Amino acid sequence: MGDNGDGHPDGRGNACGQANAYARVRERLVGHVLAAPGPAPGGLDAASLADALTGDGRWPDLDYDDTETPDWPPFHHALRTVTLARVPARHPAALRALAAWRRLAPRSANWWFNEIGAPQHLGDAVLLLHDRLTPAQRRDWAAWLAEAAGPVELTGQNLVWSQGVELRRAVLAEDPGALAAAVRRMAPVLRPTREEGIQDDLSFHHHGALPYLGGYGRSLVTEVSRWVHAVHGTPWAFDPAEERLLVDHVLDAHRWALHGDGYDFTLMGREIARVQAHHVAGELGRALDRLLARAPYRRDELAAFAAESRTAAEGGETAGPVGSRAYPRSDHLVHRRPGWSFAVRMSSTRTVPTECLNGENLLGRHLADGVATVRVGGAPEDGYRGVLPVWDWARLPGTTVELPADTAGLRPRPNDRHGAADEVGCWSDGVHGVAVFRLAGTDRFADGWKAWFCLDDAVVALGSGITAPEAERPVVTTVDQRLAVARPTVGGPEGGPPTWVHHGRIGYVPLTAHPVVVVNATSRTGRWSDLSTSGASDPVTAGVFHLGVDHGPRPENAGYAWLILPAADAEATRRRAAAPGVTVLVNEPAHQAVRCDRTGRVLAARLDPDGSLFLGEPDADHAGAPPLSGRSPSSDVTPSTE
Repeated sequence: MGDNGDGHPDGRGNACGQANAYARVRERLVGHVLAAPGPAPGGLDAASLADALTGDGRWPDLDYDDTETPDWPPFHHALRTVTLARVPARHPAALRALAAWRRLAPRSANWWFNEIGAPQHLGDAVLLLHDRLTPAQRRDWAAWLAEAAGPVELTGQNLVWSQGVELRRAVLAEDPGALAAAVRRMAPVLRPTREEGIQDDLSFHHHGALPYLGGYGRSLVTEVSRWVHAVHGTPWAFDPAEERLLVDHVLDAHRWALHGDGYDFTLMGREIARVQAHHVAGELGRALDRLLARAPYRRDELAAFAAESRTAAEGGETAGPVGSRAYPRSDHLVHRRPGWSFAVRMSSTRTVPTECLNGENLLGRHLADGVATVRVGGAPEDGYRGVLPVWDWARLPGTTVELPADTAGLRPRPNDRHGAADEVGCWSDGVHGVAVFRLAGTDRFADGWKAWFCLDDAVVALGSGITAPEAERPVVTTVDQRLAVARPTVGGPEGGPPTWVHHGRIGYVPLTAHPVVVVNATSRTGRWSDLSTSGASDPVTAGVFHLGVDHGPRPENAGYAWLILPAADAEATRRRAAAPGVTVLVNEPAHQAVRCDRTGRVLAARLDPDGSLFLGEPDADHAGAPPLSGRSPSSDVTPSTE
């Protein structure tokens, strides 16, 4: 913490100054609550909630004895109480609801509701009702908030939430020592770490080494920004270096992972199964406004991100940053060009692929098995979110998997299990990017190397050495699977293999022949409840485009090579099929490389003799490797355009 010029970094000052500081902090916190949409779900407003509230402060539709339901019913009591407290005319009802909570004392089997969820919202309600409560009542609620803390020391975003509860308590109790201590305990989340939290490459981990930028990482930004803003200019302010790291994290990680009003779905963990978690631009915009009110550091970039968030929240298209960024701590590469973007999410022995918890993310086994996504434009619908409940989750874009017999085979691996291979990595020079993912040890793959090379106008996707002798079902590489916007156009000789495919605003060109290429756009129906036990069971139907290569069962040394052309029309795709503009120099296990014919730039991914992984621009000896020749699979290609 800095002392902010008053000479009292531990919160000790004269009584009048402290009283004014508490008032400022409380006023800012109340402003945060009032600026956000009401938290009560179901579209219930304060008037209808007050009318439904019984004389003893309960809502008849909530089961206060329930302890097990993932969407814990009593938690809605806390959310509804905040909705009432936001409206002065409904304060009497809010006070009844507060008293009922203390009297009923509901408890969930999920510790988070007891120690974080309910205390957060009830603490906000008490702050909103501050002037309606006597000093003794405020002290009682402060004591209740203190008692909510559990016996386990928390980390990462859970630490932020828990200390946010403690900060609410300290403001209510006007306890300078407690407020200073809570800021000190929260401050380490704004320092780079190799444990849970903001990594030294500015990505974010939670629940171990699980990249979680679009879930817990988003919550960290929205929560910490509240406290940075609430205590600035007071004796309890965060250190300027900590505030700068928060801004860097927001601009150099979150801004790169946002597409429209939602995150790259591979960074959302189990929150991928929550409909509302895919529309967060409004929430992020409020966090950015709080940082803008505080920080002159990188102010223009913050303002641009805030403007993008407002546009996305209103359904408009956004541009976002341009360049290429590698996050080696999270096995994640992002490549953004004017008008389009590409991202790869992998896992290694250093990272956890994803998680399935509380009945969420039931089909997400392959979310970090080399998922490679293409997005054109910056519309809120990015081509993927609209098909999540109807997707074939065995054919995630970019992945090579053995098709399961049923959806049980799509259940994520154990939550604490890391990826299988060391030979996974990503690199960027700020303009170009390379990612490599080794399949060896993943499910029943004996080996397989996948690499992506990001150029200024295209992406080259290579696969080599794909071997699965124990596979009992077909092994398929999915080039893309996304929301269908039109019937795909397929070029090539009649009855022969496709030489190019175009769909929407993306072109796909095979750079070598493949045994079986599958192209289709079909209507599929699914439910959010397929992804989560608490998801809606209403059927969702959408058209889904799929392009892939079928390697058959028990493949040995199978491979593929595709040129992906974002923001290309059908004619441009046809021309690039005739003259791709890229040369595949090497596509072998442990060595893959491509050359951009226009610029002469060579990008490579290789395993060196010393066991180290090289990614980037190779030296002259490797740059001169010959182009692929004589490596094409047999000519009995049977394309499908059903």
